Amino acid sequence: MNLQYTEKCSIPENGFFGEDQALMPLFEKDEEQTLEIWEQKRKILIEQWQKVIGEPSYTDYEKTTKVIEKFEHPEFYGTVCKQSVGPMNKQLVLIMEPKNPVKTPRPGAIVPFYRPDAMAGFDLAQKTPIEDGKNVQFGLHLVRQGYVAVCTEAFPFNTVPEFNDDKGLARWKVAAEKLLKENPGWTGIGKLIQDTSRGVDLLLSLENIDPERIVAVGHSLGGKMVFCTAAFDERIKCVIASDFGIGWSFTNWNDIWYYGKKINEKDFPLANHQLLALIAPRSFLLVAGLYDKTESLQYLSEAKKVYALYRRENRVGMFDHKSGHRPPEYAMDIAYKWLAEQFELPYREWNF
Repeated sequence: MNLQYTEKCSIPENGFFGEDQALMPLFEKDEEQTLEIWEQKRKILIEQWQKVIGEPSYTDYEKTTKVIEKFEHPEFYGTVCKQSVGPMNKQLVLIMEPKNPVKTPRPGAIVPFYRPDAMAGFDLAQKTPIEDGKNVQFGLHLVRQGYVAVCTEAFPFNTVPEFNDDKGLARWKVAAEKLLKENPGWTGIGKLIQDTSRGVDLLLSLENIDPERIVAVGHSLGGKMVFCTAAFDERIKCVIASDFGIGWSFTNWNDIWYYGKKINEKDFPLANHQLLALIAPRSFLLVAGLYDKTESLQYLSEAKKVYALYRRENRVGMFDHKSGHRPPEYAMDIAYKWLAEQFELPYREWNF
């Protein structure tokens, strides 16, 4: 099998990886590195991370999905749903089923963001194309590659659906405060992970979906969502995360709607190379540009030690377009060619 783009994006063994991030090694200096030892470490890491992420106050709720409307787009069949994501909340979801799937059973994609519209490149209220941000309309891109895409929204938009001032991050602060008041043992990132996994539930409930070809793709906020969800949801077989800032200091991980200020504590022991190691051996590609940068390679390089135990060290990769927060067309073209190699599917030529 030709792995041209897998190799192109793979992490070099040596090189300048920027300012030292002082990451805690996954293995001690002279420690034996085996799968058996890693599995023991993995269990401990999961417990540590779950303690930080927390859990909701509720233990169960009725999991339902209600179809709101169906429509036909020139490239896909659309279904708008409301999916329960807690006892009182329902997230808006758009299912995009390609008119020309790449294979059967169909590969699937979970694509979370603020609202489904932006990832679909389609205004659901007006039923018109969205011209802005075509380079991050990942749901539409994946439909063009023959994937069934499920685009979900972030919790502030269903936690405080009626909000007068939607400029800036005011809605996020109000929604996170409400979430934590009702669930004091939880975190915003925990809610984002749970809701993204509910989207995977919906994707896998559709007819003729290949459970071995499920990719999670996200940009910025969406990149954080797919990265963190994949660490704990093994139904996700592959991840493409665009410029989400893998280091704590790279972006706003300490905001109340993610982890909060706890990650700023001097002796806080966790960092995201550990979550990436939990994703192994599943394929992971970081599309860097602004918030992800040379220093991001340190996180990937450390996690690569775990990928190597599975003999899949070339399945963790990064492509740095160095052109800003949003990836240009050529960067996503490389990402989709990389994805085709991970799932052994044909790549389709595409354009905005």
